[in-house]
Amino acid sequence: MIGATILSFGSYNFNYQNNVTEGGVLGLLLLMQHIFNISPSITSVVIDFSLFAIGSKFFGKRFLLYSVLSTITFSITYKIWENIGFLVPSFTNNMLIASILAGIGVGIGVGLVVRGGGASGGDDVIALLGNKLLKIKVNHVYLATDAIVLFMSLVYLDVKQVFFSIIAVTISGKIISIIYKDEEDIEDSREDNEDKIKDNEEFKKIDHEIIY
Repeated sequence: MIGATILSFGSYNFNYQNNVTEGGVLGLLLLMQHIFNISPSITSVVIDFSLFAIGSKFFGKRFLLYSVLSTITFSITYKIWENIGFLVPSFTNNMLIASILAGIGVGIGVGLVVRGGGASGGDDVIALLGNKLLKIKVNHVYLATDAIVLFMSLVYLDVKQVFFSIIAVTISGKIISIIYKDEEDIEDSREDNEDKIKDNEEFKKIDHEIIY
C-alpha cells in the first residue's frame, strides 16, 4: 500500500503536472484513448486484470491479491491527491528535473509494490514474467515495453515530450530493478562470492605450502 501511495503521489505531482507521459500499459491506455476514444477506466480493467490473472498462474493467488489491493490503493490515493491539489511546484520550465523526479517517483512506488509480491499494473506482470521465464533483467523488460509504446505514442505526442518521457522511464526501470533485486543479480552475486571463497582457499593452500 505504501508503494502504491508513493506511485500515485508521483504520478499526479510529477508526471501529470509536468506532462511527462509513461510507457508500458499506462501509455498504451492513453494511446487507445486518443485513437479509439475508449476511456482508460474501461481498458485498464480489461488489460490489467487479464495480466494479473496470467501472473497469478506463475506467482500464485497471493500475487493476485496484492496486485488488486495495490490497484485499489492507487485509485483511491490518486483521487485524494486530485482533491488536495498539487503539493510540489511545477517544473514545466525545466523538463529535465521533471522527468528525473517522475522517474524516481514511479521507480520507488512500483519497486516497493513488486518487492512486496504484487504488481501495480499490467506492465509489471510482463516485466516479472520476463525476468522469471526468460531471465531478462526487470529494467530491460520495462525499457523494451516502454520504448515500443512511446514510439507508437508519437501519433499524438511531439518528439520533445517522448524524449523526456524516455528519460523518466529509464530512471524508473533502473530503480525498480535495484529495489526488486533481479534473480540474475542475486545469482551473479552468489557466484562472485563463491569465486572469492575458492580463490581465498587456494591462496591459503599455496601460502601453507610455501611455509612448509
